[in-house]
Amino acid sequence: MSEYKIRKVLNSSVVLAGDSGGKEVIILGKGIGYGKKPGQIVLSAQISQVFLPKESNQLEKLLSEVSPEIIAVSAQIFKMIKSDLPDINDTLIYSLIDHIGFAIQRLEDGMMFKNYLYHDVKMYYPQEFKLGQRACEMINERFGIKLPDTEAASIAFHIADSRNTRSESYDSMKVSKITDEILRIIMIIAGKELIDLNSSNYHRLLTHVKFFAERLITGTQLEGKDRVMYEHVLDSYPNSTKIAIRLLEYLDKNYHYSVTSEELMYLIIHIHRNIHRNI
Repeated sequence: MSEYKIRKVLNSSVVLAGDSGGKEVIILGKGIGYGKKPGQIVLSAQISQVFLPKESNQLEKLLSEVSPEIIAVSAQIFKMIKSDLPDINDTLIYSLIDHIGFAIQRLEDGMMFKNYLYHDVKMYYPQEFKLGQRACEMINERFGIKLPDTEAASIAFHIADSRNTRSESYDSMKVSKITDEILRIIMIIAGKELIDLNSSNYHRLLTHVKFFAERLITGTQLEGKDRVMYEHVLDSYPNSTKIAIRLLEYLDKNYHYSVTSEELMYLIIHIHRNIHRNI
């Protein structure tokens, strides 16, 4: 195991240190920072986790932009998430540090933005969303603030994006390609002039299609048994249903993907919201 020298104590369980090559790292461990001072060697027996930056200047850049308290709470949140989702990538901690620092700064500056992804993330990533809620509670308690509820979805999105379970079947280039193709087809058939690209409905459609493409590629499509609701949606939105059916034909012909009735139902709903903006 490498020898680490403490550079800064963030709290009793988190320290910033340098390895034998001079690279900065974040180290977690029970009591690892208690009574310690910069320059002291980290006891290997106390180390539970070491975080290395993806790039040599990444940690230095983060440290110059956020407080030690933000790094400390990010590390604690990461540990909480890791205990529930062992498959997450360790680089999530850097996303957390960056996001939490920015979220707190926006709150202090009174710059709150509506998160159009809130309902989609809550629906498609329920486990990550609950962890996002717990993370917000930890941040609020630590800093005596009240982050908006939508921050749970933002953190959940980072968690979902960092999970390693999709590494074998997930193809980001293919996801982007299919997402772009689906959106283009919708616009061609529906008429681009009917779709407001700046609307919340379009943002929801874009996010839904991206998640839909991910599920197609990874074989994790939504399955549902509510046949009554499915048939109601098809009967109620015939124009949107025609567009969705064209999409299914395209996906089958070009990628040999079969789409479930549940996925078809949600596609129809999102398409309908965009071509009938008064809904």
